[in-house]
Amino acid sequence: MYQRHSGPRSPLHHHLRRRQSLFYRRPHVAQRQVEVSLSGGRYQNCLRELRSRAGDFEDEQKGIKITKKDWEKLHFHIVSYNNFPTAAGLASSAAGLACLVFSLAKLMNVKEDHSRLSAIARQGSGSACRSLYGGFVKWVMGKEKNGSDSIAVQLADEKHWDDLVIIIAVVSSRQKETSSTSGMRDTVETSMLIQHRAKEVVPKRIIQMEEAIKTRDFPAFAHLASADSNQFHAVCLDTLPPNILHE
Repeated sequence: MYQRHSGPRSPLHHHLRRRQSLFYRRPHVAQRQVEVSLSGGRYQNCLRELRSRAGDFEDEQKGIKITKKDWEKLHFHIVSYNNFPTAAGLASSAAGLACLVFSLAKLMNVKEDHSRLSAIARQGSGSACRSLYGGFVKWVMGKEKNGSDSIAVQLADEKHWDDLVIIIAVVSSRQKETSSTSGMRDTVETSMLIQHRAKEVVPKRIIQMEEAIKTRDFPAFAHLASADSNQFHAVCLDTLPPNILHE
């Protein structure tokens, strides 16, 4: 059985094809022509959540019928690629995990909206929860200890500010020496600035940014985006050892 999914067409996009069969020895993904096992924790978290929500699937024309229990036995072969550098600071893991979750949810007849799917994608890559939507998206921190209410919500769709254009200049396609996951872990453990940023800066800045997006106030939007970028780089330098993504 074969299906494919790619997100809304844009200059930067991630494309995924998947097959499932009883005859695959293990689930795996071919990314950038390199086979990667899906045995890792973040992949398994997503697969476990999707399988628990899977529904029956039937294609009468092709004579295919898969029950909810069958999904537990099936392994997946996934071919994944994006048209921008991987692991170079352009959120390739977020795009990949969002595409993976959305595509498998559609295949497995999971009856969840984007908001609930975002909670699943977040377990694979934090920023992946925001990548399920188009337009402007907010990642809600949530209050539950199990993270069930840490989801993404769409503030405005892609048509809200259609004359806003983002230009990305790729100065290096080389992979980062420090992954986002390990880098953020070091930052949380060693940076004093990240604590101040989380408690004092981010909550106020989110409110200001939401208003700038709502009113399409570009000067305010640009100022906030630049200030936040500068502070995030300061947080990286405040980490021990410093998180320097590219030389």
